[in-house]
Amino acid sequence: MEGPFECELKSLLVDLGITPNYKGYGYIICAIQIISEKPESLQYVTKELYPVIARAYGTDWKVVEHGIRLAVSRSWEKKPQQYRDSLGLNQRPSAGKFLAYIYIHLCLLEEREKDES
Repeated sequence: MEGPFECELKSLLVDLGITPNYKGYGYIICAIQIISEKPESLQYVTKELYPVIARAYGTDWKVVEHGIRLAVSRSWEKKPQQYRDSLGLNQRPSAGKFLAYIYIHLCLLEEREKDES
């Protein structure tokens, strides 16, 4: 992923415990790239977003959803406090909600950086 969110996204994912050894890591990065270009895709996660990612990876949309869900679930089990601190979440989010929170977090971070410069 090349873009304004790349470093921040990868850093945030690792902080949350989602590392490149999870298939979901790549799917999440791809999803955020698509969402940053087309934010309305968050409204159609299973019908629009997951199929696009699946085509990019040569797999099924259900595999994409499962990969993201598994990465989020495992990282939540290990680092729930990090989710509270970074994203303000008090319970494990669904895969789609996780993508929305990550996208919003990165947008707010970008706005803060613009305000500071």
